[in-house]
Amino acid sequence: MERRNRDRLAMTAFCRVAPSANQRRSTWKRIENISGAGMLVVWSRGEPEVKLPHVGERYTVELQLPAHPVFGQRALQFQTKVVRVFRQVNGRVMAGFESTRSRFKFIRPASWPESSESAMIN
Repeated sequence: MERRNRDRLAMTAFCRVAPSANQRRSTWKRIENISGAGMLVVWSRGEPEVKLPHVGERYTVELQLPAHPVFGQRALQFQTKVVRVFRQVNGRVMAGFESTRSRFKFIRPASWPESSESAMIN
């Protein structure tokens, strides 16, 4: 039974995810799809050492937007709650987030350093 009340946009974008309690512990993840009410994130490729999120945990998710000539560099920041965690047949771990609040955030260009290719989820 389909329970979604909003359309999802299938996309691939990297985002920064951090526990709401300690935003200095951020990591890069990949968004699989997104809607106004939430998002599906690739949490890991199945590595056993990666700590998985638990249902009910709260995270801040930041999605960097393309630079705008008037508004400058911004990110869309979501306050989220984990509502589902599951492992796919290929070993990838997916996390479903419910978005409880979103806002635009001004960012300085240097505040989003590119992490190495090996640290990013494919």
